[in-house]
Amino acid sequence: MAEAFINLTEGSGKKAHGYDRSIGGNTVIDEFTLPGEFPYPSFEAVPLTSTSIATANDHVLQLMAGSSNNVRIRYMRFEQSTNATTAAVGIVEIWRLSSAGTGGTSVTPAKYDTADGAAGATAMTLPSAKGTESVLLKRFAMVYRQAVAVAQAQVDDAWEWYQKPGQKPIIIPAGTSNGIAIKGVTAVAAATVIASIEFVETAFV
Repeated sequence: MAEAFINLTEGSGKKAHGYDRSIGGNTVIDEFTLPGEFPYPSFEAVPLTSTSIATANDHVLQLMAGSSNNVRIRYMRFEQSTNATTAAVGIVEIWRLSSAGTGGTSVTPAKYDTADGAAGATAMTLPSAKGTESVLLKRFAMVYRQAVAVAQAQVDDAWEWYQKPGQKPIIIPAGTSNGIAIKGVTAVAAATVIASIEFVETAFV
């Protein structure tokens, strides 16, 4: 496949912005595009307090779609916020849910733009009756510290995922039984974590 060009008929009064160069003896115009502001309502689900991981297999943070809009997850972060009784390596998983958990602490997703309406999606920490796990999306290991280093640089005990260029986001289809959960597989005594999810709501898939 070689580089090519097309001829465009100029309109009456409007001019396109471009940069010209020569390809194969022909003068062609590279188009200049200035992206506009991102228009879709954006939110972050982050608990007001740190969350315990003292019990194995708890859903540290659950995010469920609303009835009308699809949820497009752009970024997730999971980090230790309180020292563990004993240093440990723990497993954390990201699961799709096919039903919502209940009985936990509700988290109200924060709006990035106050002009937007409230999120249709709902969030919760540590549901006492967990939602139904359906598909495992990710699995990773965390090293939980026992103490903060004082004589050397402290490595940040955190994991993050973000939507890469050319990659779809993690999409939760509209419907209150559709969601995801960040699951702390390994119990770590005394340790707490901060889990957060940044997402966008759209009417389209």
